[in-house]
Amino acid sequence: MITNRPTARVMLADPADRVLMFRFVPPDPWPSEPAWHLPGGGIEPGESVVEAASREVREETGLILVPQDLGEPVAVNAGEWSIQGSHYYTVHTYFFARVPKVDVSGTGDDGYGHRWWTVAELGATNERVFPPGLAGLLKDLLQGVRHERPVTLDW
Repeated sequence: MITNRPTARVMLADPADRVLMFRFVPPDPWPSEPAWHLPGGGIEPGESVVEAASREVREETGLILVPQDLGEPVAVNAGEWSIQGSHYYTVHTYFFARVPKVDVSGTGDDGYGHRWWTVAELGATNERVFPPGLAGLLKDLLQGVRHERPVTLDW
């Protein structure tokens, strides 16, 4: 049985045009070596996607963003994954927001750490970064370019 688990994730850009990433160990089907992903998580019942994004940023980083700060989604991707014998289908909806500070005080790093990345660093790293294609999309967003519809990224 596959459980639907939609999520909201946020690309948080600091004043130096770096984006916040959390280190984690990905579930199956990816190798269980540490990788990087954006703040965010599951959408709770009765919550809109943008409300979930705002809540997740607050919980994971301590930064306060209201839904209006996030605007419309900038990207999506979808696929299946599993953990401890449970199987999921997820549609990730991604938002972009600029933040005035880099202090992170939430629970998002799960003890594995966090880091602010430049687009060049994301494009050059040999480490796994989720979602694939993030560096290219961020380059546009940091220059103020928003696509008419959310970009579909690889899973």
